[in-house]
Amino acid sequence: MKQAHRLDLAPTTKAPDLTSLQKNTTLGMNKKTFDKFLARDVCCSHCGTTDDTLIPQHRKNRGMGGSKKLDRPSNIIVLCSEANGLLESNSKFAELGRKFGWKLERWQEPESTPVYMGNGWFLLDNDYNTRRVEHDIDYF
Repeated sequence: MKQAHRLDLAPTTKAPDLTSLQKNTTLGMNKKTFDKFLARDVCCSHCGTTDDTLIPQHRKNRGMGGSKKLDRPSNIIVLCSEANGLLESNSKFAELGRKFGWKLERWQEPESTPVYMGNGWFLLDNDYNTRRVEHDIDYF
């Protein structure tokens, strides 16, 4: 009988290299394209980090093997890997993400839905630009 593989979580286990984690989770983008998102967004909209855990987040989900049409700049923001994971796995955090425009419903269009980016509300266009907007929100 084969023995199942298991993840050894002993204290001596080396943490994954975050630089390679980032490189492997950039939605298949090349570095030049990802750098355009980093230049526009500067930091994680959730926590403000600028470290190498930043990865792209689709605001409007593509779904498994979904449309490349949703890979446009207005639909992608940069978040830390923790916030990205929570948006996909935690319903309360996903609700917060919808309030801040980090996660959109299917009927919402990224170009016309404001996103909170740490220092205010912005509309994103498909040329990697932002435009500050006034936006009232019922936070909680």
